[in-house]
Amino acid sequence: MSEDKVKVLYIAGFGRSGSTILGNILGEIEGLFHGGELNFIWEHNLMENRLCGCGAPFDECEVWGSVFERAFGGMERVDAREMTRLQNIGARTRHVPLMLSSRGRRTLASRLGKYMARLGRLYRAIGESTNSRVIVDSSKMPSYGYTLGMAPGVELYVVHLIRDPRAAAYSWLKEPRPDADERSYMNRVNTLKSSLLWDVWNVSSEALWRGSPGRYMRLRYEDFVAEPGRAVEAILDMLGESAGRLPFGPPFVGEREVELRAGHTVAGNPNRFRSGPVRLRPDEEWVSRMRPRDRRLVTLLTLPLLAQYGYPVFIRKAAVG
Repeated sequence: MSEDKVKVLYIAGFGRSGSTILGNILGEIEGLFHGGELNFIWEHNLMENRLCGCGAPFDECEVWGSVFERAFGGMERVDAREMTRLQNIGARTRHVPLMLSSRGRRTLASRLGKYMARLGRLYRAIGESTNSRVIVDSSKMPSYGYTLGMAPGVELYVVHLIRDPRAAAYSWLKEPRPDADERSYMNRVNTLKSSLLWDVWNVSSEALWRGSPGRYMRLRYEDFVAEPGRAVEAILDMLGESAGRLPFGPPFVGEREVELRAGHTVAGNPNRFRSGPVRLRPDEEWVSRMRPRDRRLVTLLTLPLLAQYGYPVFIRKAAVG
């Protein structure tokens, strides 16, 4: 395999923040490939054989078959349980403090040498098999993204995607929705837990990457859906991929409308299976339907970051049509 580095655009942040649609839009641009939440590939796909975004069982998808053949000599040559075990001992949220010091990073590197080497092989194979210059990974978990950036052959760029914590918490409270393969579900998370995780994952993203000028940008979900073309242009500019692109070239068919094809995402929101025309609009159902006590709790627990990210403390309840 080539030892040239592959660019990876990592979407960091907390869940239910729009990473799937952002990744799918980016994946429609020539030279970019959206792989979905690749941190789950060992467990959800190799072990459980969940569906690829194209609709095929993972082990029947020609794209991923080609990737694993190139990287490892075939899917059957990978010990997915061992990869999951290694990921759990060094790429979890609790390992973020180690990532913030040179001594901690050396500890993780010695602990995860085999894991990071295989990550490097996987991502380079994705680029080569799909003829892509940039791999978009919407895994979001800051600790996994930082570990990925330590992998040989990976040149990491980060979009830190943020959504109003009350909107995210409301989404996590909704009834579980079956994934397209009817074997996995969008989990429910209570307001206390989602608020604390929103804090931890966003603070971790800032701490790990804000000192990386030119390779890190912060993007609010609300700004993205208001002006998606501008947001995508800014991302492509950071990647050095903006020449001759957009504002309303493919996949945009209008200022806030895109045309999506079936992709090859390995995990993520069930919306990853959606194709055809998609119109982007703010999801503001939470403004009128979220219980006041839940809204107050989220606001209290996330208050310091609300102001930092430009969100109002008080929301006027309005009808949502």
